[in-house]
Amino acid sequence: MQEVTHFLADNSTVFLATQDNGRARVRPFQFQFEDRGRLWFCTAKSKETYAQLRQDPRLELCALSPDMATLRLLGEAVLDDDLAVKQRIIAGNALVRSVYGSADNPDFTTFSVDHGTAYQFDFSGRPPKTWTF
Repeated sequence: MQEVTHFLADNSTVFLATQDNGRARVRPFQFQFEDRGRLWFCTAKSKETYAQLRQDPRLELCALSPDMATLRLLGEAVLDDDLAVKQRIIAGNALVRSVYGSADNPDFTTFSVDHGTAYQFDFSGRPPKTWTF
């Protein structure tokens, strides 16, 4: 799990895919942090992403490093409106703070990926690495 967390911390812009009426929807997202095995992200309750994850929590994300190493992660979103998590995100992320203002913004919410499978591969010829968490 540490290798996954390090990769996401170093390459925090990910492309997140959700289901929307049987069709894939992909958009850029920011990985926020890992805490006790949970990978944290945030969104707004008013966004389609939130509605899609409420309807079907399955997701896949992909991150790419500058040297073209790739991490794919399959899992399920756990919707969680934890105020302490939101406070940590607001304190540590100026972009999120500029969008939502404060952790108690009623539209601001969080979700985590607590279990899943991650795959990391590159163009080195080495076999891909796989982690289940």
